[in-house]
Amino acid sequence: MHSLVFFCAQKVISDHASTRKALDYIPREIYPVLFKAAFLDLRTLVLRDVVQRWPFSVLNFSTILKRCKHCDRDVIREKPNKQCLQAVIMGVKDYLINELRQSRIPNTRKHRPLRVVDLTGLQDDGDRQDADTIGQWSRTVALAKACIEISRTSRRDEYNSSKRRKGKNGSPLDGAFDSQLSVEIHANLFVTSNSYGTVKDALLVGKSSPLCLKCRDLRAEELSAKKTISILELLDAVVLRKLELRYNNLGLCGLNSVFLYLPTFENLISLKLPYSNIDVRHMTSEMEESFQSMVSVFSHLPNVKELNLASSRLSGRIRELLSVLQKPLE
Repeated sequence: MHSLVFFCAQKVISDHASTRKALDYIPREIYPVLFKAAFLDLRTLVLRDVVQRWPFSVLNFSTILKRCKHCDRDVIREKPNKQCLQAVIMGVKDYLINELRQSRIPNTRKHRPLRVVDLTGLQDDGDRQDADTIGQWSRTVALAKACIEISRTSRRDEYNSSKRRKGKNGSPLDGAFDSQLSVEIHANLFVTSNSYGTVKDALLVGKSSPLCLKCRDLRAEELSAKKTISILELLDAVVLRKLELRYNNLGLCGLNSVFLYLPTFENLISLKLPYSNIDVRHMTSEMEESFQSMVSVFSHLPNVKELNLASSRLSGRIRELLSVLQKPLE
């Protein structure tokens, strides 16, 4: 069932040109309804404009696309449409580019409050291929590329701007972007050997870029210990909640080198290590040292309540590993 407000929103967004002209006059309380209507009706051009003019500090997909009094369809539980998500990303890029360029013109920047875009509630499409939807791996790559593109655009625009306003000594003025204009993208990331370089670059530039990628849940497949660590080092320790290392074949020694970084993530609640080639049946002294080190790390993970060690050979040692956990597993 749809409310009269939702029906009106669908009518408003049915014509893109009219919607664009009207957006600045529409009450801010109606924007979430417009967003859901545009997402549901695949009005990608309208969706892009709505995001660019978003009047709130947070754009949270879970909050906006869930079942509500205006529309009982629980869109957040459906696989996200590829074109709609791309439109949202383009809208965020439009917003940032416009804000950055306006901020360099004295007394002309109109303040807009968007600070966080939260995509963590989006559903994954599993292993099934669907031309109309976008899965977690493709979302990760799309978001990473957007961060890199915004960083390049910002640096290029700042370079051109600094050339036009020289200091007294003829050198360009300092032109670091205003951190108040930055937007954080909160998402669940899926990294493989094919996407590793792009994701790493995005996380690197995020430390000094207007668009910063924040990872809540990380899934990494077929990555070496070195690459896994290089990704972990770039993540926000406060934001990360879940870590899944799958098919990485790290073994005890390799996994131990990764584990040494885990105590940094105090809010980690889930750790999944399926098919990591953990085998304690024939231990060398080095392997025993690695195992004891892992046990020690487990004791320093205060919030972990979900653990997956599928296909690990831990006969006779699993109780030793679990006894140090500070919270019971769910």
